[in-house]
Amino acid sequence: MVSIDRQHHALINSAEALFAAINAGLTKDALLDGLDQLIEQVSDHFAHEERVMRNIHIPAVHVHERLHQSLLDEVREFREELALGQNERSPVDIERFLNVWLYRHIVEEDKKILDHLHRV
Repeated sequence: MVSIDRQHHALINSAEALFAAINAGLTKDALLDGLDQLIEQVSDHFAHEERVMRNIHIPAVHVHERLHQSLLDEVREFREELALGQNERSPVDIERFLNVWLYRHIVEEDKKILDHLHRV
């Protein structure tokens, strides 16, 4: 669980750095690059988390994997809308979307991993 927590802290730091850049007036291309980096980091984290979950035999691992895929699909769609100019969200709206997307998953879903470890 320590490795997952360490990755959570790194993800939060990356997201906060992106938020700071967005609020400083990030260009569209720089925003897309930042999103690409965050998506890659989150994707790597999800893969690691899923391996850990399988190793500790969490019964609902497949549900969590589908949730991960859904979250990645959602943020990739968001990124593509921005790239195509089909999403006119303000910097505050972008930050809010990413906050909900990332933090809610960590707080609500990943807590289940820790709960499982305490029951074992």
